[in-house]
Amino acid sequence: MKRIERRAGRLLRELLPHNLRYRPVGVHASSRRLAAQPGSGATYQEIVPAYTSRLEVTPEFYDLCVDYEKPHPEEHTVPAFVLTLANGRLYADNYNSVAVIAADNRLVGDASFQFGKREWNMVPPEDNNIFDQRYFREPVPVAGTVCSLLSGGGAAMGNYSHWLLDSLPCLHLVKEAGQWDGIDYFLVYDRHNNFVRETLGLLGVGPERILDVQTHRHLRADRLVVPSAVRGRGRHYPRWAFEFMRASYLKVGRKVARTFSPLVYISRRDAAVRHVTNEAEVEAMLRPYGFETYVLGTLSFPEKVALFSQARTIVSPVGAGLINVSFCAPGTTLIEMMPRHFVVSDFWEMSSRLDLVHHPLISAGTGIGTGAGSDRLGDLAVDVAALQQLLHQVGLRTPAVALTGAAE
Repeated sequence: MKRIERRAGRLLRELLPHNLRYRPVGVHASSRRLAAQPGSGATYQEIVPAYTSRLEVTPEFYDLCVDYEKPHPEEHTVPAFVLTLANGRLYADNYNSVAVIAADNRLVGDASFQFGKREWNMVPPEDNNIFDQRYFREPVPVAGTVCSLLSGGGAAMGNYSHWLLDSLPCLHLVKEAGQWDGIDYFLVYDRHNNFVRETLGLLGVGPERILDVQTHRHLRADRLVVPSAVRGRGRHYPRWAFEFMRASYLKVGRKVARTFSPLVYISRRDAAVRHVTNEAEVEAMLRPYGFETYVLGTLSFPEKVALFSQARTIVSPVGAGLINVSFCAPGTTLIEMMPRHFVVSDFWEMSSRLDLVHHPLISAGTGIGTGAGSDRLGDLAVDVAALQQLLHQVGLRTPAVALTGAAE
């Protein structure tokens, strides 16, 4: 229902004129060049220089990946930066765009977010849908300094994975820029998400300092701090994002009193989509090896950190919860079960960044529809014999071997 209301609202805002003075009159393509203009009220701090990111992709895995998620063997990664705007505005009323607007009423292109579903990729700032908008809310004035943690896409839909690696690591840039102590408020998509409150709270940010777009879709701040997108305009995750997450939260996991099995099976039985239809059979095969089943929705964030940091072999269907491999020790094995209609490279890529051992297990699926988005809804049926063969391949040939490996 919320999605339908948002879509209807978007259509109306493109038809009904109201407060047209808030529509940007042009684009600043570069935050750096904007800050260099006298009187702009903007500052620019480069934190991570540009570099070329490379990944080794086997032809077999590349061919299996869905068309809109083909991994890129090489990407040119633009510099990561922090932009500060005096009297800056931010408009975010949908999943596909975030408009950062300078005091001169121009969109700041490389600080904004604009996603084209047709291309399933980032689109030029000139195509930000704010330029098609005719109805504008009055901006909510915020006294003080607001730091935006908006990153669009999955993060806007409350996806746990995108929050952890597309939003939270922006705080690394803020800290490196020396601005952490000066932030009064942090802007997120939904302050009521438990994982948002938990993760920010562990960094000393209380709920009274969290704003969200439910009440601040259009805001004007005395001082607006905007970190650049963690992945720039590409798809590769930078190593610094994982390093920040590990430095910030591994110590939290070590304080958890509960001990978890080093042999882990992650169940999605509490998820709305993508269930393992023969899960009972999968669990029955894994159990003699010493695997224990965990449902991530029942665990606190510190418990998730502890679970993954203690794990040595993880078996799981593809899903947002696997973002917690960020906390795994190097050498941990991940067996990722993916339905044939939804083979994606996210956790394969993360495994390569984190020095994990990744094994994809492609299973029969029940895809619903085709194309970006709809095919991720279907369930999967795991080939149990193939899974057991993979266990043997990673050294768990018998239950005795598995238990010996766990003790070590």
